[in-house]
Amino acid sequence: MADMSPALMWQCVRKGNCFLVKRNGAQLTSEPGNVANKNSFKYSGLANDRAVGIEIDDSTDKPQLSLTLKAPKLKSMPKQNVKVTPLNKNFRRVARSIKSVTAGQWYRADLTDLTLARWTHLHRLAMVKKGLKKQSKMKTGRTSNKSSSD
Repeated sequence: MADMSPALMWQCVRKGNCFLVKRNGAQLTSEPGNVANKNSFKYSGLANDRAVGIEIDDSTDKPQLSLTLKAPKLKSMPKQNVKVTPLNKNFRRVARSIKSVTAGQWYRADLTDLTLARWTHLHRLAMVKKGLKKQSKMKTGRTSNKSSSD
């Protein structure tokens, strides 16, 4: 694989890749390493040398969460490019480790809040699947107001 600059890589993949989802005029993406799921250069896990991702593994009965980081020096070796760290400690320890990896080591400090938000959401989902928490209540449809003022 030839070395490409991140800007050139983005120009190649921004309008057409297999992860792109277009809905209601918005361009979203499901690529690994994109914590915001937005189709932009800032959040792209494909084009950037440094990308942060939170992945969930549903293959077992108890879902496992992991933090993935791209190694910028290994971009010509795709198999070794992504470093995976399992996130199986308690909530506060994992939040502290995410902060230290992203902002503490000057990796991608701009993605710290988005990574923590995605971790919170996926952690809640994993707890529901394990049966330790209840699913959050969601409103469905409109509520009809029966009081009439005729």
